[in-house]
Order: sequence, then C-alpha cells, then structure tokens
Amino acid sequence: MIAFMSNAALAQKLAYRLSFETCFDNLESSDPWEGTRTLFAVKLSPEIGLQLGHGHSLMVGAHLMQDLGDTLLTKAQATVYYRYKGRRFGALAGSFPRRFSISDYPLAFFDRDWCFYNNNINGIMLQYTNRRRSGHVEFFVDWQGQSQKFRIDEFMIVGSTQYAFFDRLLIVDAAALLSHFKNDYVLGDSYLLERAYYNVGLSTDLHKLAPKIDRLKFGFGTISSMEHKRFLEVDSKWQHNIGFQAEADIFWRWIGLRNTFYFGDSQQMFYSQYGKRIYSGSPFYQSSRYNRLNIYGMWRKKFLSVRGDIILHATKGYLANQQMLTLSINLHQMFVKGKLRNVRY
Repeated sequence: MIAFMSNAALAQKLAYRLSFETCFDNLESSDPWEGTRTLFAVKLSPEIGLQLGHGHSLMVGAHLMQDLGDTLLTKAQATVYYRYKGRRFGALAGSFPRRFSISDYPLAFFDRDWCFYNNNINGIMLQYTNRRRSGHVEFFVDWQGQSQKFRIDEFMIVGSTQYAFFDRLLIVDAAALLSHFKNDYVLGDSYLLERAYYNVGLSTDLHKLAPKIDRLKFGFGTISSMEHKRFLEVDSKWQHNIGFQAEADIFWRWIGLRNTFYFGDSQQMFYSQYGKRIYSGSPFYQSSRYNRLNIYGMWRKKFLSVRGDIILHATKGYLANQQMLTLSINLHQMFVKGKLRNVRY
C-alpha cells in the first residue's frame, strides 16, 4: 500500500511507505533436519519516491534489520525499483520487496523465516491477472550474485499460475523454480549446483457450501525436484526426486488449522553440506515422510496485523515443535485518511 501526498497541479506525486515488522521464531527438537534455534528480529522498511501517473512509480528505500541481542543494525538491504500496476498487468524491475508477489508458493520453495531475512527480489517480475480475478500468472528472475568476488553466478528463475473454476470448487495451480548456483568459495568440491523444483496441484475451496467458515480448502499435488552438481570435464546426471503432498486448510474468524502431509523421495540432497546458503525451502522436506500441523491465529485492524503459530513437524522417528509470532505495522497508514483499499501483507 502506497500513500500519497498529492497536488492536482503536478504531473508527479510524492509517494511514501513506512512499515515495521517483528518476528519471533523458536524451533526445538528439529535434529537431524535443522539445528535447534531461536530467531528474534525487528525490521524497519522506509520508502520514498514518485508516483508518475497511470500506475507507474519509482521508489527508493531500505530494509533495516536488527537481530535482538546482536550489535546495532545486523543487516541493511536497499530497495530501488520501478513498478507498474495496471488493472490486469503488473511489472517490477530493480531491487523490490518480496511482498509484491501475488502467488502463494509451497514451503518446499520458500520457507517463512528465509523470506523474512531475504526481503527483496533482485531483477524483474511480470504479473497478469485475468478479467474475472479468478486466475493469475507470475514470473520473476532473482539475481543473487551481488558481489563478483564472493557471489559469482547465482540466480533463480521462478514462475507460477493459478486458475479457479466454478466459484473456486476447482482450483488448478502450478509453480516451478530453477536455481543456478556457481560459486567455488561455497561449493568447494564442484563448480556448479543446479536445482529445479516443480509443483502441480488440484484443490477445492468449499467456503460457498459452508459460508460461516471463511476458508475450507483441500488439495493434492506433486512436490518434486531435480538436482545435480557439475564437475569440470566429468558428466553428471540429474537426480530426480518425486513426491506428493495432501493439504487441508480451515480458517474461521481469527483462528485456523492447516495440515500438510508429504510423501515420496527425500528432497534437498545437499542441504547437510550447504544449508540455507543455497536452499530457500523448509529443511523438513529432506524426510521422505513429513507431516506439518499448523494451528494459527490472525488478527488485523487498520494498520496493525498480528499472527501466532504453533507448528508440529513429524518425520520418521522425530517430532519437532515450533512457535512463531509476527507483528506488522504499516506506520504510514496512521496518517492516511479514509478507507484502505487493496492492502496486501
């Protein structure tokens, strides 16, 4: 959401956005998939720029992050981007916030804590929404090789689509991610690691049949991948990892329950070597059987959004527990009069 200090006589308008976010994330008994850890951080994201008219804007800003208990300003990440937002088409270029995405990607692609610390997409994004607002397509390239000394040739290519039919009684969605990671400093034993993930699913939302329940969604699809390392003058084959996932998501008023069950081949073949330096998805997909039970509550009012989660991760012989609490404040909305429209968090 962008707020404007406008003057009808000017062709350009000054635009600004100021948001604050805090995240507490405690994970316990998660070995061997990921080490037990507690994350507690705050983030302030100011932006200022120009609204150029007819959906065009040019913005400059930053994400200022602080891990509580750490030294001042743990991480700072600049945002500099152009955005076009039309009725059906959208486009972004530069270093822009990940929140502009209109797709809901599987946790095997992007985990929540990874997204919190990796705020921006660096590259381009193209979006299309159909006339009935029942379907969309999204594509983006995320260039991650910022420093040619230590981050040599690293990027992601990501695409997704979703279409709903018969008042969302049938929903078809698909997503794909290609990761190209070429960095001798990190890989060591090889010079290139490539990964490709793909998801195709069918789901149904029975909210129309039970209108008192805000969301009553069930789905089934594939969560699969291909990975390989490339060595100089040595042929290497892609390792195919085929898996499937069933999902149920129920939300009523302010409380929800979401359960996902994955079964199939183990994913993330090299996670034990490189961890989240390379992998952006949930590490529990290393297990060939994985059930995630998420009990969550959400409360939103005007400029404030609060969410709490209790998550149980069950794999073969292991049970991990996780507690998350996030609080988001869009500070600029305190100064905006009138009803907010099209706010996306």
